[in-house]
Amino acid sequence: MVSINDKKEEKSVSEKIGAVIMKFRFLFLSVIGILIVAAIAAGIAITVSESSRKKGLETLDSLMYPLTQAVQEEYPAARDAALPEILALAEKNANNVVGVRAYMAAAELYFDMEDWASARDAWVAAAGAGTGAYTAAVCYYNAAVCAENLGDTVTAVSYYEMTVADEECLFLPHALFSLGRLNESSGNYSEAQTYYTKLRDSYPSDFWTTLAESRLIALRGDGVIQ
Repeated sequence: MVSINDKKEEKSVSEKIGAVIMKFRFLFLSVIGILIVAAIAAGIAITVSESSRKKGLETLDSLMYPLTQAVQEEYPAARDAALPEILALAEKNANNVVGVRAYMAAAELYFDMEDWASARDAWVAAAGAGTGAYTAAVCYYNAAVCAENLGDTVTAVSYYEMTVADEECLFLPHALFSLGRLNESSGNYSEAQTYYTKLRDSYPSDFWTTLAESRLIALRGDGVIQ
């Protein structure tokens, strides 16, 4: 049961709260106003960002489309004309999905030209533009392939290691085998065994596992691993 004193106390507290609100009503209204403005600004920013993303992707598509239509004789000139614009678009959007796709497109063009160094750099830039995205591991895998083509085993290993850090990567079995192969070729037999074994245990039915098992047998036959 609520006593009269309790009611008086509740009324007294309510009056005090009301007095505080009245005293600072302009401050409260200002805070509410700021929050409303911030919400509107955030909404506008999201809309602008989405519009910019859409426009950027459309621009990239417009740059790539002529390459898909060019006949063999026209393709090199069309590629050379499109590449600088694709790179400019990528650099302008270095931290969003437009940049990811543009750098990946540039990397593919460089790869087609067998310009392994430029392709590697573009793949790494694409991975950086989409940090945390599923594309990052794919980009590091391709960068590793480019590094191998350059004869840079150390860098290739580091990029393959970045690839296998993403357990959802579609190229993970091949990347694990490549890490085993490169370590084996460098005489790091213990490391090679680690990657071959991980591949065998994680993907027992994969094509690359069959090759990994054959390498483990060969390495044991040579007496370099247990």
